[in-house]
Amino acid sequence: MVAMREDMQFISGILDELEAIVQDASGVPMRRGRAVVDRSDLLATLDELRGSLPRELAEAESIRREYAAIVSSAREEAERIVQEAHRRADDMVYETEVYRRAQRRAGEVIERAERYAEEVARGSEVYRDRVMGQLESWFQDSLVSVAESRQELSGVPVRRQEAHELPEDEEPGGWRASSA
Repeated sequence: MVAMREDMQFISGILDELEAIVQDASGVPMRRGRAVVDRSDLLATLDELRGSLPRELAEAESIRREYAAIVSSAREEAERIVQEAHRRADDMVYETEVYRRAQRRAGEVIERAERYAEEVARGSEVYRDRVMGQLESWFQDSLVSVAESRQELSGVPVRRQEAHELPEDEEPGGWRASSA
């Protein structure tokens, strides 16, 4: 919990740096709301932000890839088993009891493989949802903190917004348009 709070403070500090870079940017003549920012400062700060994101993001992506590989492998194995069972069944067409056992065995293996693939899928979805929920909460807390800081510094009330909602004077990308 302490590490998460420290991560959030660090990320909040980087967001403050990004905001300062945009606020300190020179205005573009004849282009209201446009500014020129130092690309190297902005890119360096963004790299620092990326580097500070929780490792759970990378872990979630790794688990998603592993899940996909396991599901693919399970399907290939199930298909291989079914094909093998069909081949054996064709060879033993006159031995009906053996054929029935082979069909039953193939069905059990396929069923086991499908259950295993479903369990892995459910587990990775639960983990992904938990990690994404934590990230969403961390970023939402950061946004609230930035808005509260802005309100304290400017004395202008800031209403809480949904993450997907942009105010009228805000451009896509999340930066508030400033008068040049």
